[in-house]
Amino acid sequence: MGGEAAVKACILLFLALFSWPVLGVLDLPSTFLGVPSFLAGVFLFWAVLVYALAAASRRSRE
Repeated sequence: MGGEAAVKACILLFLALFSWPVLGVLDLPSTFLGVPSFLAGVFLFWAVLVYALAAASRRSRE
């Protein structure tokens, strides 16, 4: 997959992870290491997206 296609895949990943049905699953009254599950999930999704964009950036330079 080329660099441009990887960036498009990252955009689709963003739209999928941050859509209401996915975020609604995380809206629970529980916590993870003292952090509410919603915030922990959003941070995890954000970290996955940053990693995917960094990998796409490295791939596009090659």
